[in-house]
Amino acid sequence: MKKLVGITLTLLLLGSSGLFALEISSITPSRGEPGTPVVVNGRGFSSETGILLGEQPTPSRPAAENRLEFTVPQLPPGQYSLRVMQAGEMVAEGSSFEILAATPHISGITPDNLNICSSSPERVLQVTGRNFLPGALVLLNENAIPTDVISSSRIEANLREFQQAGVYGISVRNLDGTTSLPHSLWVNSIPEITSVEPGSEFVNYYEVVVRGKNFRFNSTLLVKEPEGSVIGQSEQQLSFNSRRQDSSGGLVANAPQKDRLVYVDCETLVYHRFTRTNQPRDLRLQVFNPDGQATSLYEVTLP
Repeated sequence: MKKLVGITLTLLLLGSSGLFALEISSITPSRGEPGTPVVVNGRGFSSETGILLGEQPTPSRPAAENRLEFTVPQLPPGQYSLRVMQAGEMVAEGSSFEILAATPHISGITPDNLNICSSSPERVLQVTGRNFLPGALVLLNENAIPTDVISSSRIEANLREFQQAGVYGISVRNLDGTTSLPHSLWVNSIPEITSVEPGSEFVNYYEVVVRGKNFRFNSTLLVKEPEGSVIGQSEQQLSFNSRRQDSSGGLVANAPQKDRLVYVDCETLVYHRFTRTNQPRDLRLQVFNPDGQATSLYEVTLP
């Protein structure tokens, strides 16, 4: 009799501890894309309690008493039953969990600031983030550009030449149509002079090579120099509109007969300066673009 009472008491204790009452009370959230953390609350959970998502055992970890956490695995979108099991045998009543299509997310782009005058290597865009699926495309202001998916967290894309400065939106779209939030790409058109140096010499003039960035084919060069032969006298201003070189490297027009400016590319202007005197002069140069943007004054000493 005492033995029977002991067995009955043991069974009651086991039942009250929840070992035989494995149950799910809530799932938070009830849907999510791969990589989403999920909390499962219930009853009867122990260190041996596991998660079944559909028919697939899913790694989980105890977060507190009667609470499990897991991360949504990489599975196709759809509705899945979510159950808990004890030691691979006892399975609680199933609840429903919806796996959503993985939405791409951009964490950063390189470069995120670009000159309107940029070389092809500089226009290779590196996009980092997550959920980049095979066949994903990079969008520039909603327009697809050539894209190479390196991995689920990295994409390379080739940016086209920009004709206008401004802020452009970069986003990633997977083949299923899910699209990331846009990331800002700044395109700058402010001209800048980085160096001025003498170039080739001719019979009655010599070249002044102006290097920098964001020059336009119709930029204007402003030259401020002392008037007369003595440094320190009143200053005169001379301005020259640039002209293109032809494909052979020569000028579109005939050889210059007076000071002029030649556009080589967006990083190089050549100022043809006729010799007035061999005496060095303190010059100040400034480049203006048609939109009114201008470089800072650049000081140089030349004949």
